[in-house]
This record gives sequence, C-alpha cells and structure tokens, in this order.
Amino acid sequence: MKESVRQFVRFIIVGCICTMTDMVLFYVLRMFVPYQQAMIAGYLTSLTINYLLTVYWTFGTQASIRNLVGIVLVHLFNLFVVRMGLMYVFVRQMAMDDRVAFVPTLVISSLVVFFMIRRVVHGRHR
Repeated sequence: MKESVRQFVRFIIVGCICTMTDMVLFYVLRMFVPYQQAMIAGYLTSLTINYLLTVYWTFGTQASIRNLVGIVLVHLFNLFVVRMGLMYVFVRQMAMDDRVAFVPTLVISSLVVFFMIRRVVHGRHR
C-alpha cells in the first residue's frame, strides 16, 4: 500500500476515534455538568489523543513545538469561537436541546477545523 494511502486511512481512523471520544465524554459528562463544561472536557481530551496519534501513528513524525502550537491554536479557536458560538446560537437563540445541538455543531466545526488545519499545514496560498 502506498504511504499516502496508508496515512489517509490512518487519518480517518484517528478522526473516528477522536470524534467518538469527544461525543462519549460530552454525553456522559452532560449528565453531571453544564453543556459548556462537558464540551470543553470532551474536546480537550479528544484533541490530546488526536495530536498524539496524528503525529506518531498517522505520519510517523516527532512532536515539535511548531506543529503543537499551530494545531492547538486552530483547535482552541474552533472550540471557543466556532463550537461555543454555534452551541450558543442553537441552544440560546433557537431553543434547541443541547444534546441535540451537539450533533450539528460537531459536523460544522469538523469541517471548519479541517479547512483551517489544511491551511496551516499547506500555507496561506493553497
């Protein structure tokens, strides 16, 4: 199997693992804490797993301050601006249950983070 195909398959597997981790933690913690805290805990745990698996397993590289800072900044923007903003709109403005609002928020924010990470990795002109 070509290395690029192997990396892509691993990327998809890592994404599934991290999405499931995020979702499970959100829904479990949501039984005990407000949705904001559940979302932050699930996302940060998922981000940690994602970074480590992506660097070491998907691409077989070493962690560095540069890739850590870039990826973490994108994800923090995604969490606190995109996700929290969408949840606010869905829950507070549209009166949607937060357990339901989590799903479209997850989908939309996943697309946003993909394009942001791609831009960080490939530069501004791609």
